[in-house]
Amino acid sequence: MLKLIKIAAGSVTAIFIADMLGLGYSTAAGIITLLTIQDTSRETIVISGKRIAAFLLATVLSFVIFHLFGYHVFSYGIFLLLFIACCIPLRLGEAVSVNAVLATHYLLEQDMSLLFIRNETLLLFIGTGIGVLLNLYMPGKGKEIRATQDMLEEDFRIVLSQMSQWIRQEAPSENTGVFLDKLQADLTTGRKQAFAYMNNTFFQESQYFIAYMNMREQQTVVLKDMDKKVRSVRAVFPQTDQVAELFAETAVTFGESNNAEELLARLDETLGQMKESQLPVTREEFEERAVLYGILTDLGYFLQLKKTFADSLTEEQIRRYWQGDTRG
Repeated sequence: MLKLIKIAAGSVTAIFIADMLGLGYSTAAGIITLLTIQDTSRETIVISGKRIAAFLLATVLSFVIFHLFGYHVFSYGIFLLLFIACCIPLRLGEAVSVNAVLATHYLLEQDMSLLFIRNETLLLFIGTGIGVLLNLYMPGKGKEIRATQDMLEEDFRIVLSQMSQWIRQEAPSENTGVFLDKLQADLTTGRKQAFAYMNNTFFQESQYFIAYMNMREQQTVVLKDMDKKVRSVRAVFPQTDQVAELFAETAVTFGESNNAEELLARLDETLGQMKESQLPVTREEFEERAVLYGILTDLGYFLQLKKTFADSLTEEQIRRYWQGDTRG
């Protein structure tokens, strides 16, 4: 709805300004505004730049062709052929339609004086300028992605908490797979929002959410693998409770600004305790402890992904997105 309002208001404004300046073909400014407004601010600016570059090319070609072959439809056909042939390798395809229309004004007026070229230049700049200005305002993107982050992290907390229960042989009330599916769905939504946020923001730190979602996606892959191993635990030993407690602690402290350093230290401590404990006395205990060790190895990789992400952040990103909170 917002985009439709921008298109309608922007087109009317562009035509009004062109009329006020006494430009010929003033309605073309409104059409250019309509075609300029894209889904994101970045796309709008990129396509506007392409149209300006293509306009320079179109003006030069028009000047040469119309002066060589005269102002008639066959000359315009030659112009289109050469113009499109030049735009395609230069990746200016999106700019063809607007500039092809502007070139028809030269044909209809049979005029390529500096005064009339100025007329077409102003039409282009008014149309694209209004479109760019209107599309600089993209509300709500930051709030949307923050809400999705909250859901994602709650999904992780629930799954980790349920894994702790599975390890203790306390089957949770709901299937972990349901929450893993929800986690994947929220992650897909979050990635879309992260790219939309980046394309509507013009500071370097805007890529934070892309990196964040990539990190969470990698953690999700590890989480799914851990879930299979957790479900294979069949008996309870002293080491089992240690691993379950570590999962419970990870679930409680799980959050965006947790850099995982303390959890990794707790993991090393748990691994050390397992190494110092008595050797297994039965085959069953040996197999179960091997599974527990594999689970801890996966958990270590899961936590290291977060630590690597935290270590990669700039001071500006930490200030902007973590508000200086880097607690473990």
